[in-house]
Amino acid sequence: MAKSARQAVFEGMELLPKGLQPFVIQRLEAAMGKGWPQDVISRFPEWRAEQNGKFNLDTQKLLKILERLWNDAFRDVLDRSHRSMVNELVEVRNKLAHDGKFSYDDAERALDSMRRLLEAVSAGQSADEISKMRDTILRTKFSELVRNEERKKTQTSTITTETVSGLIPWREVVEPHQDVATGDFQQAEFAADLAKVHNGSAPSEYRDPKEFFARTYLTDGLSALVKGAAKRLSGQSGDPVVELQTNFGGGKTHSMLALYHMAGETSASDLPGLDQLLSRDGLSVPKNINRAVLVGTSTGPSDVNQRAADYGRPINTTWGELAFQLGGEEVYKMIADHDAKGIAPGSNLLEAIFNKCSPCLILIDEWVAYLRQIYKIEGLPSGSFDANLSFVQSLTEAVKASPQTLLVASLPASQIEVGGEGGQEALSRLKQTFSRVESSWRPASQEESYEIVRRRLFKEIPSEKYHHKDNTLKQYAKMYRENPNDFPLGCADEDYRRKLEKAYPIHPDLFDQLYTAWGSLEKFQRTRGVLRLMAQVIHELWMSGDPSVMIMPGSVAISSDRVEPELLHYLDTSWQSIIAGDIDGANSEPYKIDQNAPNLNRYSATRRVARTVFMGTAPHHDQENKGLDDKQINLGVVQPGEKIAIFGDALRRLANQAKFMHGDLGRYWYSMSASLNRTAADRAGQLEDALVRVEIDKALTSYMNGLADRGHFDAVQVAPENSSEVPDEPGGVRAVVLGVSHPHTGRDGSDAMEEINDIYLQRGNSPRVYRNTLIFIASEYRQLENLELAMRSLIAWNEVVRDAESGRLNLRTSDIALAKSKAKEAGDTTQTRLKEAWSYLVYPYQDTPQSDVAFTSAKVPAQDGILARASKKLVSDGALLPEIGPDNLNRNLTKYIWNGKENLQLRDLWEYLNRYTYLPRLKGRETLVKAVQSAVSGMLPGPFGYAERFDEANGKYIGLLIENSSTATIMIDDASVIVDPNVAEANRPSTVVPPEPGPGPTPPGPGPTPPGPGPTPPGPGPVPSEKDPTRFQGTVFLSADRPARDMGQVVEAIIEQLSTMPGADVTLKLEIDAEVPSGLDRAKVRTLMENANTLNFTDKSVE
Repeated sequence: MAKSARQAVFEGMELLPKGLQPFVIQRLEAAMGKGWPQDVISRFPEWRAEQNGKFNLDTQKLLKILERLWNDAFRDVLDRSHRSMVNELVEVRNKLAHDGKFSYDDAERALDSMRRLLEAVSAGQSADEISKMRDTILRTKFSELVRNEERKKTQTSTITTETVSGLIPWREVVEPHQDVATGDFQQAEFAADLAKVHNGSAPSEYRDPKEFFARTYLTDGLSALVKGAAKRLSGQSGDPVVELQTNFGGGKTHSMLALYHMAGETSASDLPGLDQLLSRDGLSVPKNINRAVLVGTSTGPSDVNQRAADYGRPINTTWGELAFQLGGEEVYKMIADHDAKGIAPGSNLLEAIFNKCSPCLILIDEWVAYLRQIYKIEGLPSGSFDANLSFVQSLTEAVKASPQTLLVASLPASQIEVGGEGGQEALSRLKQTFSRVESSWRPASQEESYEIVRRRLFKEIPSEKYHHKDNTLKQYAKMYRENPNDFPLGCADEDYRRKLEKAYPIHPDLFDQLYTAWGSLEKFQRTRGVLRLMAQVIHELWMSGDPSVMIMPGSVAISSDRVEPELLHYLDTSWQSIIAGDIDGANSEPYKIDQNAPNLNRYSATRRVARTVFMGTAPHHDQENKGLDDKQINLGVVQPGEKIAIFGDALRRLANQAKFMHGDLGRYWYSMSASLNRTAADRAGQLEDALVRVEIDKALTSYMNGLADRGHFDAVQVAPENSSEVPDEPGGVRAVVLGVSHPHTGRDGSDAMEEINDIYLQRGNSPRVYRNTLIFIASEYRQLENLELAMRSLIAWNEVVRDAESGRLNLRTSDIALAKSKAKEAGDTTQTRLKEAWSYLVYPYQDTPQSDVAFTSAKVPAQDGILARASKKLVSDGALLPEIGPDNLNRNLTKYIWNGKENLQLRDLWEYLNRYTYLPRLKGRETLVKAVQSAVSGMLPGPFGYAERFDEANGKYIGLLIENSSTATIMIDDASVIVDPNVAEANRPSTVVPPEPGPGPTPPGPGPTPPGPGPTPPGPGPVPSEKDPTRFQGTVFLSADRPARDMGQVVEAIIEQLSTMPGADVTLKLEIDAEVPSGLDRAKVRTLMENANTLNFTDKSVE
């Protein structure tokens, strides 16, 4: 029975610790030393060690450690994409723990994130197990999709066409490969894996040499690589070292697989295409080539047990693996000592190995991924970072000196593959080494990619059907030649006919859109991305009986259950509703237009136009100079024999009725913003950036000030223009919400971090004193564009409504109602995007007084209000303490402040806590008061005592409290002190112990008991002869910016202390003196005087 999606996620979570634990422990030891368990427990006080003293790391703990200790231990070896995976998996685990529901899409995504994270830490075995679970989910999902497709008879994606007589659909000329035709393929199959081919677990199309070359197109670059390899391995000539470097999906691993199979047991003469390539140049491949394959994501630096299982003996290093793969135990012995000690062998030793084992082919993939895991880590069995790079240099030199040895290594070109600081350093050092000996390698050109994709997706055209292909190409060329004004320049040329021939049955315009428009997207991996998408497109068209003579942009069934998810994998999910309403499907506007116009419906003209515009413009919807003109649209839809004018009519109708299609200067494009009113769109575009930003800051201020729940923040400063607007005063924690001009990218050099550093260090031109009171909230850079668009739309629609109501715009009543509706909608959108944008929490931390201040940034969801969420995050991270126990406080005092002192003034301590970032960040004064209260409230003495003051003249503590003082009042003023426990004990007040009844001696007390009545001997207690004061007077200036908070403190600290005393007569008087240089208008004066009368002011005047 198939597993449920939730069960699959649960089992995946259960597998995570096996792969993650070795990596996490290794990184924690590198960052914190052998005592890392104690450090971790101090960060997570709710965790405890087991009874045997060991520290068990389950899935929750591992993910929490990765999340919270990222900057401490992991960011050097993993990049931001991996951190996003960790955050995602934390949410998945929480959802799992709270019985959340999982769809098959949810389960597939979660398992894919687990797999990618495990591969990043070289936990290859665990990653493979997760991958198999993901494949099972995908197969189950596919089975359900097939059943759904059978039920959706009324919503077919088939289009209609009318072509030249004699032309037959592509489906009757060429067949897809079986897995594509049936849809029985996995997207992972389009990503070659060298390690799986080497260990025999890859799909047959990659594992079987004959099948591999049957589906491989030998491009100019790959042909040159193969011929050079044959020469080198034969001892003729050829480059000794080849570096392959392209972006994701550029063919690096595929090229290495071609060399791997060429040098394998199957003779080159039996490999399709390779035999002819080599024979033309009189080349041959020697037999018995020794191959070594090293893949950095397959086995990690710490996977000693895995290597021992693979090789049948312990092997620690890459050079040990290399020697064993080339010559087994005999050759390994030559390098065994270097392997055991993790010391890189010299080039002479490697050269001797290569000469003994020649001919040799060495393939190294994902080298950067391996090296970044040992960056800044010493003591690993795999050798240090520098030792591995020394091996690289020795390896290249030895290969160069060995006539029949070839080294081919891949290096990443995209930031996603490189990773963090460790990856950058590894790539830089590898490129320096390779630059001295490497040969150039050219990846496939775009036109060569046509053949690569065609071979992977389609079978060869039967010889008896070639004339149908030729006839189709001839009719396309004729159409372009006879209608040059209806198609882009160059379509009638012979070069374009050649492109048609190479791409058949896929139209080259669809290829061009995929490689240019879609290929510009970060996640779209060039040829691999084209294969993924086109496999789904072709399956859908094959199953639905597509009548097209070539597969064109207008043929792509965008709304189908298989194609749409693949497209949305690269786009914002908001496109889903746009596709359903504006582009494709039985309920879409283009479908309705076709149904209402028989001449359009004959060709499904409007649907094909909408599909073409979407495929050509959706990836660029947010860029300038966008859109397709009518000639480019014609190229994507018109087939020989169809009337071109019909598609022009369809385009005009669609532009007038579609809600998300835009048009300007004869160019058309789809966007996520609706064009319901061109007037509003024009006005929005004319707004100055500065005005939009001012309005965003106003909206931000209104939103933040309107939040009822401010969490643990004492004050909130919204959109300060500069550091001088942020007060520098002790008190509670202040949240500084940066304005729209200072967004955060998640990196140190963002505008937000520059502003944060300025505010943290300065107030205007003066150094800031109370730095430990500040935390910051900033907008996310990627969210601002959408927010600014929403604000522009809001301003524009409000202007339209205002001008319509004033008569400047002559609109119908229905149009005015629509404008008001759009204004409200734009306001709601702006508010939502405002909340989404301000999602970064940034706060300073400092491990020791000697270390530099650093900043932690974290994304905070704002469902319950950003201030409350930020507070919870700070408390969770231990960066803000609503409460602090006396022992915790004393640990910090002992570490940084006591320094042999007998007492500390509480006023000074409060100053220190507000100033220095390496001390705990307390919510407010009351937090410190409660900590001191707790220290003296127990039955036993706490970590320190408290005294109202210290009499330096007499060396005595007045009002000393040590224990059992839960009702005592704790004050933070110029006199109060906390006292070292030993000093407090030595100054404990003497007490008189009355004799107990009954025989026997009186037990010893804390001090000598005087015989009988008499005066109490002098001690540290209060002197009876002193007369208590009977009057208290005080004056204080309150902040005009936040009088309520200051008044609350006065009431709590002074007035309540006096008014609760028996017989106390407390009189309060509030004086207000306000100077307004600009003057008070009559309305303001009237308001002030009326309010003063209502509040019973006895004295009031205006001058």
